[in-house]
Amino acid sequence: MQSDHSQQPEQIQTVRPLTTAEQVADHCGLMIVEGRIAAGERMGEERLAEMCGVSRGPVREALRILEKRRLIEIIPRRGAFVRTVSLDTIADLFNVRNALAGMAAGTMAGRNVTEQATKGFDRVERRVLQLSAMSKDPAAQPLDFSYQVTRFVFATILGSGNSLLLDIWGELNENTFWTTIWKVPQIGLTQKERTATCIQIENVLSEIRIGNAAQAEAEMRKCLDAVRDRVLENLENHRPSGIR
Repeated sequence: MQSDHSQQPEQIQTVRPLTTAEQVADHCGLMIVEGRIAAGERMGEERLAEMCGVSRGPVREALRILEKRRLIEIIPRRGAFVRTVSLDTIADLFNVRNALAGMAAGTMAGRNVTEQATKGFDRVERRVLQLSAMSKDPAAQPLDFSYQVTRFVFATILGSGNSLLLDIWGELNENTFWTTIWKVPQIGLTQKERTATCIQIENVLSEIRIGNAAQAEAEMRKCLDAVRDRVLENLENHRPSGIR
């Protein structure tokens, strides 16, 4: 019997290949976040070019990317220097994002049922169905699961109808080291963990569905705070001794 492909979750979107500069920025950024490059250390172009096996042109562009992510500071006539990225700094970034996501869930739950709100809810519901399917798949990749969690949160922000919230969210993505953190698997490393996260996300959806704004916000915060704690635990285990 043929399967009904209309009921299958959407496929993960193909991401365009990274440029050489982006690859260098991701490699160096992860070392900074994990504490393998210390705060205050100078990021010399020649040294980075040699370390990464590239010319100095991509390195200069990579440094501009790292500056935009607030991982380094470029000082005229002195060079590029690593900013302090402590576990507390990373926790602060999570806390701000989690508060915004919780606000979005509460706002979406409290909206009147209009055509726009219905479409927004349908989008969120699709993301949850995708996550549910992944949580049941022993072969699901942690990075793919993380990506779907992000899509769920973003769908909730869109569904809230709050354009300012959407703008702030975009700024946090563009101008922080957020994307660097997710270059390696951080959550959903086991099927048990994926299942637990999915249950929490389903709880968020349930509260949005019945219009319980306060509880929808609380459930979203609870879910994403658990993600925050897992990421911080992973990063702490990867950071060299004495670097915090």
